Amino acid sequence: MIHSDATYFLAQALGYRADVAYWIVAYNEVADYTQYAPIDQCGVQASASNSGQSYITAKFNGFQRTNATTDGPLYHYVLPFSPNGAGTDVHGASGIQAVYPFHFPVPGYPLVIDDVYEGSLSNMRQWAMQADEEPGLLCAAGLTVPNGASNFSGRACRTGITAQGNVPVITKSQNGVQVSFNSGPKILDNSNGDVSYRELGQWLKDKSRTTGVLWKDPAMPPVPVQLARIGLYIHSMQDTASHSTYCGDDAPSPPGGTDAGSYMKLDGNNLQLIFGATCATAPHIAGHTEETATGDSPLPLRNYSALNMTLNELIIFGNTVAKARGWIVNPELLPPDVVGGKNALGQSAADLQAKLVGTITQGQQWTRGEVYKSGLVTLPLQQLSTLNRLHVMNAALMSYSDYVQNQYTAPARFTPFELMPGNAKNPQDTSVCYK
Repeated sequence: MIHSDATYFLAQALGYRADVAYWIVAYNEVADYTQYAPIDQCGVQASASNSGQSYITAKFNGFQRTNATTDGPLYHYVLPFSPNGAGTDVHGASGIQAVYPFHFPVPGYPLVIDDVYEGSLSNMRQWAMQADEEPGLLCAAGLTVPNGASNFSGRACRTGITAQGNVPVITKSQNGVQVSFNSGPKILDNSNGDVSYRELGQWLKDKSRTTGVLWKDPAMPPVPVQLARIGLYIHSMQDTASHSTYCGDDAPSPPGGTDAGSYMKLDGNNLQLIFGATCATAPHIAGHTEETATGDSPLPLRNYSALNMTLNELIIFGNTVAKARGWIVNPELLPPDVVGGKNALGQSAADLQAKLVGTITQGQQWTRGEVYKSGLVTLPLQQLSTLNRLHVMNAALMSYSDYVQNQYTAPARFTPFELMPGNAKNPQDTSVCYK
């Protein structure tokens, strides 16, 4: 629900139109499922043979976690880059904290987007924040021709590098699953030959692949490539934080230890992918069960961190890409920046984070010791039942819509928020379900 329902709530709370918010989260989910077909509140999944068919995304496997013949795993197990090749710098005092994407090293986000240690994520971010429909630059593992100290911010993808590593997945074998791919332009899909990421925009327009459109736009155009890009990026950014305990912040053991830690390094013409002992194994899997259904207890820090960052990135994308295209239907809700600027209701990014994501009740920010009290978006995630989480999240979204409208000096200008397709205010309403 972090990738979908929570992100959908945040997008509308920032003024995004409902159909735009939907497609951002739909392509966010493609990273996990290769194709996203939503499930309505009756438990019916959208398919080509029911009324939900127009909400199904295009299908491509290049970002899939289990596609070990591409860099797909690296969009979920987001490995930092170690310039010294030992992992001690990326995890050292001057390195990063993956639970806080781009915050370290200081001065950090948003003044500086680290493209040395968090290179793969930064390469994806610049692609996602591109305003026009041109293909832009997205490279396998983010690897570009060198640019100063960075191997991820050059003007072209680097070629001639072989990337290899073993993900220690216990369900396969003790040796893990080998990941192996070549550097160069990112592969969008390789289910039937290699297709470049540059084809993404065309795939979204191909009605044999998806009939998805912006249904709130009178012209009903195909889903714009910008929305798919930001959705895919937000997924990886969220995973950087939410997987950090087991992957990104898993440092090498002291000399003589058994955990190599999680990072990647260049060694001649090889990019070595080193996955720590817990990166994709039982502790990691068990950790995800703690991210919802916590009852009266708060969620793990990584949830709050991921959603705080999601809100920030949606603010930046909203101002630099979405607003000019008419995708922000309630512009009064969008702060002008993430560094203190306030929206028309007097709310800054920090104010919205506190209200929607949560507030720190114990510990100091940026120490990994924070304890949060959930906000409007995160509190529903604490519900013990999956179905209750959905209904409580839906109720929270509509309640916040009413609250925001009452804050408007001219309420008639406000466009009410909408639930995802297949959902209704009344949990017993079956008329909205796919037929």
